[in-house]
Amino acid sequence: MGVREGGNELYCESVIRALPAVAQAGASDDEYFVFSHRGAATTRLTHPRLTHVPLQRRSVVWQRAVELPLAARRLRLDVLHVPYNFLPTGRARKIVTIYDLSFLRFPQSHGAVEQARLTVLTRLAAQRADHVVTVSAASRSDIVERYGVPAQRVTIAPGAVDRTLFRPADDVACAVFRRQYALGSDYFLHVGTLHPRKNVPVLIEAFARLRARGRRDHHLVLVGRSDRDAGEVFRTVRARGLDAVVHHLENVDGGDLAAIYSGATALVLPSLYEGFGLPALEAMSCGCPVLASRAGALPEVCGEAALFFDPRDPDALSARLESLLDDAALRQDLTRRGFANCDRFSWERTAALVSGVYHAA
Repeated sequence: MGVREGGNELYCESVIRALPAVAQAGASDDEYFVFSHRGAATTRLTHPRLTHVPLQRRSVVWQRAVELPLAARRLRLDVLHVPYNFLPTGRARKIVTIYDLSFLRFPQSHGAVEQARLTVLTRLAAQRADHVVTVSAASRSDIVERYGVPAQRVTIAPGAVDRTLFRPADDVACAVFRRQYALGSDYFLHVGTLHPRKNVPVLIEAFARLRARGRRDHHLVLVGRSDRDAGEVFRTVRARGLDAVVHHLENVDGGDLAAIYSGATALVLPSLYEGFGLPALEAMSCGCPVLASRAGALPEVCGEAALFFDPRDPDALSARLESLLDDAALRQDLTRRGFANCDRFSWERTAALVSGVYHAA
């Protein structure tokens, strides 16, 4: 495990957290060793069946090339599962998680060195690992097609949502959030890094067109880190004169995020590509209707519980926003469908799939 917070880190931590319960249910004698920089995961993952092994250097290259192979040999590991695309050497059976291939679809979003590293190491990891874990059928299709990996050597273990954390917040919690961020209006919501593939400028254009038709009762809230190319998002906001009604929140913890979802009229995901799309499930689990693009894994993750649109057509999105505003029954139906859709996913089922990969011959 690393020390950064993001969708991949959340996935990794959630699977590890659920693995001991899966092993216990199967009366397994599995032992789990968790590697993290100087034991950073020790206080977050406290199950007695997890043994923590500190890595001494922060460098991922050093960890994967030196520390992990040495530790695997010393501990006589049967399986070594790395959650990113740098595969260590050694005798242990090696599993790699490849979440998606977004770096190939949007190479301009990475520096030259990082892009070269991802391009070379991901191919090597996919082709040399004993098995690949990924999060969606869309990502598996990309991996199989791009790297020639047999489909039977790639297992889909989808993301999920902690429904004890992401649940409908009461009016008091929503009011606290509104006061904290000085938000006095109803709002549409986007959650995700302001990365080019998230396609946020199209959302801003659609929102501007909605307001141009006189629908000025809503603001737009953007929650997520600023990517290196986020400048286009803020330039579009300024160019459309929306500075007073578009709000950017960089750092929001899980409890506040549940209140933000619960208070939103809808979550809007205009992405051009998603390997999974966890915010869709988080929103649905909080009772928030979802509008999503027909891109990447979003249709398979959202099922029949979202309104879909063409991510390159701001007029189509604007029309979807307006139809949602005008139809309370539609909003209620999407909320109902969203709760049912979340029932298809759980970290326990995902951990069981990963455990099955560990035990495969």
